[in-house]
Amino acid sequence: MGKLIMIMIDGINADHFEQYRQHLPNLDRLARTGTQLKGMRPEMCGTSCPGRTSIIAGVAPSEHGVYGNYIFADGGFRWANPYDVKVDTLPGLAKKQGLDVACIGYGMVRPEDCTLYHGPWWVDEMLMRGKDAEPLPADLQWQHAGKTYDPESRIAALNCETPETPNHSPDIKLQLGMLADQQLLDIAAGLACSEQAPDYILLEIAITDYFLHKYGPDHALTRWSLRVADAQIGTLLARLDAAGKGDLYNFAIVSDHGHAGMPQGLYVDRLLGDDVTWSSEGGVLLVKPRDAVQAQEVSDKLLAEGMEICSSDFMPAEQQEQLIAFMVPAGSDISFEAAVPGTEGIYGPSKYTSNHGMRPGTWADFRFCIFSGPDVPQQRLGIADNTRFAPTMAQILGVETPWQATSLLEQPPETHDFSEYLQQSR
Repeated sequence: MGKLIMIMIDGINADHFEQYRQHLPNLDRLARTGTQLKGMRPEMCGTSCPGRTSIIAGVAPSEHGVYGNYIFADGGFRWANPYDVKVDTLPGLAKKQGLDVACIGYGMVRPEDCTLYHGPWWVDEMLMRGKDAEPLPADLQWQHAGKTYDPESRIAALNCETPETPNHSPDIKLQLGMLADQQLLDIAAGLACSEQAPDYILLEIAITDYFLHKYGPDHALTRWSLRVADAQIGTLLARLDAAGKGDLYNFAIVSDHGHAGMPQGLYVDRLLGDDVTWSSEGGVLLVKPRDAVQAQEVSDKLLAEGMEICSSDFMPAEQQEQLIAFMVPAGSDISFEAAVPGTEGIYGPSKYTSNHGMRPGTWADFRFCIFSGPDVPQQRLGIADNTRFAPTMAQILGVETPWQATSLLEQPPETHDFSEYLQQSR
């Protein structure tokens, strides 16, 4: 059994990492000395909550229940939260089997599934209630997941900085988000270097996704955010080395989804009207029709615009019966969204420079994935399904799971010639 630090870097696709890795020395070293995938296949709707859930649950969204950032529950679409996950996750299984589990800022984990827990810095974005309204049950669950649970005062003993709350300062949110990510990594480094080093640490670097949304994947500031993420990982590695624990931990580093430019918005509220219940995830649209007549009307309007009905088998059975899923046509740069103020018509600029939730099979949505450390072989592998990430972590940790998906280290996918791939991609 080995110790493991998992780090999710938000929104980075496999191509983005590969083309910029020469500027990311820490990630590049971990990839070269460990196991790197060509790409990890996304969920049908590759967005944050499904991606984060699949990282820690070795089953598809149709089974774990988080099939979108928004799910249909409690009479409408609302943010998914850790208590919507319908299956055991790796943190919970690891804790039950006697491992010391520390979740430090990673979303979609229940605090009670960990030995110690610090909530994500972005939790307040997940609340559905208005300023003066009573919290919804799902709001209370996110508020619970946003707290710190440190029964033995192990975090307090580190005397680390209290992580910033970037959403309280919108004018400098991106900068404070970088600092909050670093502060959470500092807590993890302190724990990993302590006498009571956790067996399993879960982390995320979240602010990269915000830079991608605002500036797009090719902007200098987005590249800066990636360099900062790499440097932050470098500080964690350096602290482990300085404490003589550089060979104690394995690393599992992955993204939750990819990103691509979707500059054109299809304004769903203007096309379908105010009496239709819907939720959008980039190039994927979910509609809850009130009856068969409205279902037909909605389908006719969207199909007339060139949109396509897609299979709903990525959702649990109950939602398959309730919802209709649509996607943009192949090669489209359209994002389903609400109308941007100051525009007219059903099409116009998107509110984001880059977005996620792409049409299934889009290469820009394939995630980068690295395993590295004393228990990981040095190899280059092909494309693997996202359900195989959690079983690979479980194998490293020595945790028994009920999942059918296999570890990448037990049954590797087809290997791939990276130099040939880079020539083709350019």
